[in-house]
Amino acid sequence: MEMVLLGAFFALLACLAWINFRLGVGFLIILLPSYLIRFNFGPLPSTVLELSFGAIFLVWLLKYALTDWVEIKATAGEHKTLFVFIGLFFAASLISVLANPIPLKALGIWRAYFLEPMLLFFVLIGRQKSLRAKDLIWWLGFSTLAISVLAIGQKLTGQFYPPSLWDDQLFGRATAFFTTPNAIGLYIAPLIFFFTALKADKKDELTNSSVVLLIALSLLAIMFSFSQGAWVALGAGAIIFVWLMGWKKIAAAIAVIGVIAALALPPIRSAVLFQDQAGQNRLTLWRYTTDYLTASPQNFFIGAGLRRFFNEVQKPYYNVEEMERLIYPHNIFLNFWTETGLLGAMAFSGILICLFYLGYKMMKKDRLLGAAIIGALTVFAVHGLVDVPYFKNDLAMLFWILSALIVLAERKKENA
Repeated sequence: MEMVLLGAFFALLACLAWINFRLGVGFLIILLPSYLIRFNFGPLPSTVLELSFGAIFLVWLLKYALTDWVEIKATAGEHKTLFVFIGLFFAASLISVLANPIPLKALGIWRAYFLEPMLLFFVLIGRQKSLRAKDLIWWLGFSTLAISVLAIGQKLTGQFYPPSLWDDQLFGRATAFFTTPNAIGLYIAPLIFFFTALKADKKDELTNSSVVLLIALSLLAIMFSFSQGAWVALGAGAIIFVWLMGWKKIAAAIAVIGVIAALALPPIRSAVLFQDQAGQNRLTLWRYTTDYLTASPQNFFIGAGLRRFFNEVQKPYYNVEEMERLIYPHNIFLNFWTETGLLGAMAFSGILICLFYLGYKMMKKDRLLGAAIIGALTVFAVHGLVDVPYFKNDLAMLFWILSALIVLAERKKENA
């Protein structure tokens, strides 16, 4: 029965995408959290998110791939450096699979975190004539709305929590659809700045009110998740965004308030200075990781391999009474270094720098959108200093959707 329902879902989404590909993409984006619905297709594990992507990609492959190749090639020609880094990043991910002692398991992780998200990036680039950056932002907004409303409902009622996979003590923190409170901030926080770019005519009160409501609900959801990393990252992004918009006195005021809060409020001070337990755990993880990476040339260049962090890095020191079992070092550069080697870490850094540069170029054509791009990327980078903003099914997809959004927005403004 389960296979019948999944087959019907796949067929319906494929039919929708065949009739209206733009709407099919919208449903895929709204369904990003559906990776939590898991099933087995024979011996292979999969998720509803992967099934949704498969339907969209199959339609694109059959109906649009040949013609869209022209747009992909043209876009790559205009953004050579970015696409070189993307190629290197993909190559590094393949190397991490081939060098893994459990290649079949690594292949499943690679499919969900690298192959499918990057294919979606190229699909969106190829379909750029029928997709607008604003469409992608609105669909991400609908996805965020569902997450935010559920998180707020959890906090207000104490109900509607999903089953916990880790038996964590949440202490009243909202999780929305996810298994950890921090996932809310990792998903929503960068998007808040893109929502500000959904500007409308001053007379369009409905759209403007909808954007304000969406941002307010997003902020409440992050607040109820009590994610310190998300709030610090949002503060950094807000300062950069406001400064780029030309409101330098307000940006300075936000920075001063942030510094005063960090000095005056013990919880914030301990978090910023890594004095609390979470901060101490991260310092310990980073020490373990650097010791491992510098132990041999192979470790230095190849890393630990996909999903090998605990076995290779943490396990020799593991004490369940001191720290829980973790699968990443919780630092964006070290995350990629251990998973995809030095090449992967450097290539991803190059991609991020290129996206920042595209945001800077956008400032000259659309100041609000350019500032939003840089603000969002700042949130991603700052939050990534202490967490894992990529290595999760929805977050990997989200990163490549935002990358496509940035490229499409900049290219359309360039050719306007």
